Amino acid sequence: MKKKTISSFSLILFYFLISVTATNAAPKAPGFALVNNRGSYVLRSKLKGNLIISFWASYCKPCKKEMPVMVNIEKKYGKLKDLKLIFINVDTNKGKPAKEKADAMLKEIGIKHDYLMDPYQRTVIKYNPEIKVPATFLINKKGYIVFKELGYHKDTMKKLEKAIKKLK
Repeated sequence: MKKKTISSFSLILFYFLISVTATNAAPKAPGFALVNNRGSYVLRSKLKGNLIISFWASYCKPCKKEMPVMVNIEKKYGKLKDLKLIFINVDTNKGKPAKEKADAMLKEIGIKHDYLMDPYQRTVIKYNPEIKVPATFLINKKGYIVFKELGYHKDTMKKLEKAIKKLK
């Protein structure tokens, strides 16, 4: 009888550990409330579907390369994978206001896409404490971060697309 109890307990413990490990494998995406470029508040909790969250700054040259690619990825997988691209600008209001800097950069690279502003960098710090840009996160429908890339890497967009293909 003791052997059965011990083995049953071991089995339950094993399944518990697997479930805890599986849950902790992908961290939950932090919440935020930010103003978009049109002056409206956007809450993370109200954003539904799969999300690409891209933190960027107007001074970031690699951001200028990646942003058009991300817009194309959103067009390609938007309906197919219920995917939305959320750009979050992290320029501060030192000197020129952050919105002016962001708008000028987007105009320079020919992107017409709404974005959120994080001029106090409170949100970016939750995701990326070192505030490296570009910083790209893929969040699944359940709110877990399933892909993360901090800083510029040549293969980031390929890896992002591969992660998107795995989404349900």
